[in-house]
Amino acid sequence: MVQIRESLPLLGGNSSSMDSATLAASLVAKQLHPDFQAQLANPKLVSTLDHSNSPVAPCNISVSDIDVEAWIANVAARIGKEDLPILRKACQFVQIQVNKPHITRSGAYITGIGMADILAYLFQDENALAAAMLYRTARRELVSIETLSKNFGDDIAHLVADTLAMGKLSESIENNQRLEDYFNSNQRDQLSNIYSMLISTTNDVRAVLIKLAERTFAMRELSFAPPDRQQRVAREVMTIYAPLAHRLSIAQLKWELEDLAFRYLAPDEYKKIASLLAEKRSEREAYIELVKDNLNQALIQAGIQGEVSGRVKHIYSIWRKMKQKNLSFDQLYDIRALRVLVNSNAECYYTLGIVHGLWRHIPEQFDDYITNPKPNGYKSLHTAVIAEGRTLEVQIRTFDMHFEAELGKCSHVNYKEGLKAKKDDYLTQKISSLRQLLGNDKPDGDEDSDIEIDDAERIYVFSRDGDITELPKGATVLDFAYYVHTEVGNRAQGARVNGRYVPLTHQPKTGDQIEIITKSSREPNRDWLMASLGYIHTNRAKSKLRQWFNKQDRDKNIDTGKALLSRELDRLSILPSQIDLNDCLSELNIKSEDDLYVALVMGDVGVSQISNLLAQKLNLSEPAIDEAAIEIKTPARSNRYKIELEGLDNVELHLAKCCNPVHGEMIAGFITLTNGISIHNQGCAEYLRLVERQPDRSVVARWQESFGRYQPVVIHVEAQNTSGLLRDLVHVIDREKVNIHRAETINNDGTISQMRFYVEVAGIAHLSRLLNKIEQQPAVLYARRVTN
Repeated sequence: MVQIRESLPLLGGNSSSMDSATLAASLVAKQLHPDFQAQLANPKLVSTLDHSNSPVAPCNISVSDIDVEAWIANVAARIGKEDLPILRKACQFVQIQVNKPHITRSGAYITGIGMADILAYLFQDENALAAAMLYRTARRELVSIETLSKNFGDDIAHLVADTLAMGKLSESIENNQRLEDYFNSNQRDQLSNIYSMLISTTNDVRAVLIKLAERTFAMRELSFAPPDRQQRVAREVMTIYAPLAHRLSIAQLKWELEDLAFRYLAPDEYKKIASLLAEKRSEREAYIELVKDNLNQALIQAGIQGEVSGRVKHIYSIWRKMKQKNLSFDQLYDIRALRVLVNSNAECYYTLGIVHGLWRHIPEQFDDYITNPKPNGYKSLHTAVIAEGRTLEVQIRTFDMHFEAELGKCSHVNYKEGLKAKKDDYLTQKISSLRQLLGNDKPDGDEDSDIEIDDAERIYVFSRDGDITELPKGATVLDFAYYVHTEVGNRAQGARVNGRYVPLTHQPKTGDQIEIITKSSREPNRDWLMASLGYIHTNRAKSKLRQWFNKQDRDKNIDTGKALLSRELDRLSILPSQIDLNDCLSELNIKSEDDLYVALVMGDVGVSQISNLLAQKLNLSEPAIDEAAIEIKTPARSNRYKIELEGLDNVELHLAKCCNPVHGEMIAGFITLTNGISIHNQGCAEYLRLVERQPDRSVVARWQESFGRYQPVVIHVEAQNTSGLLRDLVHVIDREKVNIHRAETINNDGTISQMRFYVEVAGIAHLSRLLNKIEQQPAVLYARRVTN
């Protein structure tokens, strides 16, 4: 584990027995809480983050005992600089402010040291360290931002102001009653908006790191705070800042924040896990030392220089895994774990071979994240083995991989939070900038390069119910109304922002809570589309408005077009039931009937075009007559079935009763002795028998394109015997405009009914549609045509 706690240097060349941040937190508590001595006397829980079991040491140390120069020298060495004059100036400035006669104790000085000390492990920028040092003085209103700007410049003043803005916004988020629901129900879009909202409050993402350092320090001093503050701060950290640290992949802060917050939010569960760890500690430590020694000896023999350490799983992670996977403490094999750090990728794989040579590995528990990194770039080898009769997890990585995984170079958000499908380019840009800071990737020749990104292009606002909506910068409350729902925007009459009435043109800012006031009779105004009036800014709202106005005009045009067509049909004595406008749409290259009516009004299609098409479809068009060519012929026999016979004309024909062919089927004719031509289905058994005996009487037959009359068909239906079955089926058949000659039940055993319907259809397509409609009924098992 990368260590982010060191001993704080004291005057006289001494050092405290506690790390710098914990000592600083104790000194703040000593300043702010009169009952500090009594609190120290109470027994305190010990976690994996505690470095001393003795709470008495801080009592004998005061702020004046801290060797600030030595501390600054340590920080300078830590971040690779010879000196930090700006940080020194900030320390002196804060010390002057807190020692003024009228200033009550604020803890600003030691808090600044604690924040800067934490931040120095995350980011190597002196201005950011100075801003961390100055933050508490501004938060306590000991100095103004203008004063900081005058004394330290705009960059540091802006960093402090942005960090203050994040704190104010986080209070609004934490007070949101819906926040707990978002986490409990895993509403990832809303959670992503929360983190985006926090990051969007600043154009300089260094402020995010300063705020995380501030919350980490606040959690370290929380054990000296009253219970109500412990609960409030712990809830805020657990729901906002620990996930944010996780999202930014600062693993060290994430783990610490989660454990400390869990300690106050669920003390019973915390105590249970802590006690289990304590009970197993001596046994575990002895086991870890044994396997460490074995592995170290094997590495030395192989000539590999590496570091082997026992990795401690933090308490909150243990509790969450037990809860999510319904496991007992003894079932967690990764409680016992080793982490091996080596110098190169090749040594990682060589070490893996050594580990598998020492102990029997568990095949299904091996992951190679070096060859196949996680989507976020995380690299390491993970394996599990049976060592000395117990399961042991071993992680193998290079020193660079380890630093990146611990302090934020790689983001675990896609893997842990399940956001693989969600892409937020804006947040990605912010996170990318933050990773650049954490990696200290500055352009060559520009040690203190400006790492600010472009002005934020988005704002994040709360709805009345507490939901977070993302809007483009410059959006108005009317834009917000259309983001909530189209009807809310269409009926918007006014708005309240943070409880104050504002016009629809008001532009909210991040963190505002907006309530739209609607009226049922309200309709959009065309003035809203005028850019100069400033009602709307977003393309979404503009599109919704245009759709509404186009719909109003379109509805009027559709009604007018229907009237025009109706009048034309009336003139031609054509009933609406006789026509199907769909037959005209493809001819006119129009998608729908409504589009046809609009085209009539707009003049894109003439009424005469439609009437001519309808006349052709209904065979009402009259061919031109050449009176000179008129001949008197014997009236032809009516072809009522619309069947063409090859080589024959004007003969009597009928549909054979044996197969009842339907328009669209392959047919053939057979010359009878007394009843003209009988028309059969080509596959009809009776027809095949007749042709086999007298093939010379076979006639080629085909249906004409347009069928002349309905044909009799028998339909067999099998269905579950339910109440009203026959009535329902008759209703379905009648709805398809099919004439029923007869219906009968041919079998009914009490559970299954078999029925036959003797109907008339207009062809195969009509029959197919009817069968589909029948089979859609819940009780029907199947329906089919009977041909014999």
